[in-house]
Amino acid sequence: MVLLLSACGGGGDGDAGTGVCYGPSGWQVCLGAKATGQVQLQGTLDTSKSAPSNPCLKSQPTSWTASQPDACIIVGDTISVTSLGVTGSRPLVLVAETGIAIMNLLDVASHRATGAVGGGSRSAGDCDPFGSSPDNGPPGGGGAGGSFNFPGGDGGTSDGTMRPGGQAIGASITASAGIRGGCVGQPGGGGSASDGGAGGGAVYLVSAGTISMSGKIDVSGAGGAGRDAQHGGGGGGSGGMIVLHAASITTMPSTILIADGGGGGGGSSGIDVSQHTAKGDDGHEPVLKPLIAPAIGGDGGIGTMGFNGGAGGNGYPAVSNTLPGLKGEAGDVGAGGGGGGGGGGYIRSNQDLGMAAVSPAADIKP
Repeated sequence: MVLLLSACGGGGDGDAGTGVCYGPSGWQVCLGAKATGQVQLQGTLDTSKSAPSNPCLKSQPTSWTASQPDACIIVGDTISVTSLGVTGSRPLVLVAETGIAIMNLLDVASHRATGAVGGGSRSAGDCDPFGSSPDNGPPGGGGAGGSFNFPGGDGGTSDGTMRPGGQAIGASITASAGIRGGCVGQPGGGGSASDGGAGGGAVYLVSAGTISMSGKIDVSGAGGAGRDAQHGGGGGGSGGMIVLHAASITTMPSTILIADGGGGGGGSSGIDVSQHTAKGDDGHEPVLKPLIAPAIGGDGGIGTMGFNGGAGGNGYPAVSNTLPGLKGEAGDVGAGGGGGGGGGGYIRSNQDLGMAAVSPAADIKP
């Protein structure tokens, strides 16, 4: 077992002098001295470098950049989080000497309704390419769900199964991977680039003392967009990443750690006699309750003559790429396919998480 607190060599960027290191090999944050001060986090936080008001370290410790991407690193003797929404281009890293407390909600998830993209969520260009693109139609096939530690679902076919939906890729993470957010879902055929749900963000909590959690940490993916005009529904975003490392971790029955996928968006109905189409519903996002259930895919648009769009697939923990499951449903003749549900993210801890509800199951790595 690697000690949480150890001597560090000299160098620049916060490693200057004989300092202390927090975290295991590959995940260490070394500072010039012990983390000090009381930090209280609530409201909103933009992790991007360009955000002048954030409390992130202004330079990255070289211990961190040796194996990890640029991150928003916040340090203190104690760090308490009440309700905090985290967006921005970089993952969030909290480093404490005595303890970190999550009291209500640490929200690093992505949300379609508000347009929030969780801190550290990966763009389409940062993720592996999808297996195939949906048929543009019209009507268009459904977009595939984003994949991460668990694969997303394929998009549904359109036009009475005549036109294919997008194909998801398999899981794309190893246990040794650095901190990173989830992957975006694929737009449906004929749709816009923004139709795929954004992947969830990423957060790393490391303490030389305790991590106590009575609240929730959410890094789930956003739902895919429901579409009209004979377009296919967008795929749901995958869940992101949560990593915990401390001398002790305490949880309560109210504690929830979730890195699940968003539901796929519903496809458009076929054209009615007035040359109109009915829009499918947006995919849903996970509900933060102790009994964890998949985010539900959006319903397809309802046609006046029965030419209904395909419903979106459910997000992880739905696991089957069949129906009902992750895969988007087929649209009727003249109608768009439903988007696939987003795959599951990754949760890692060096301690058992006790009474917490956790999805996906935590990878325990002492």
